Amino acid sequence: MTTDKQSFETMMHELEEIVKQLDNDTVSLEESLALYQKGMTLSKACETTLKEAEQKVSKLIEEEADDSNESKPE
Repeated sequence: MTTDKQSFETMMHELEEIVKQLDNDTVSLEESLALYQKGMTLSKACETTLKEAEQKVSKLIEEEADDSNESKPE
């Protein structure tokens, strides 16, 4: 699992698959723990990706606002 090279969508899909596996009653305790740990790693990577995207959007909005203010005649 290389979360730093996976797309957000791929990580989310993998998280969904982990949840399905954890819902399966036939998964052993050891497997459940490994899946949980993998899921937490993916969850943190998704959160980081979302925060980065949010920062980019905020920056774009600020830049657009600055451009609009500069182009207004006084």
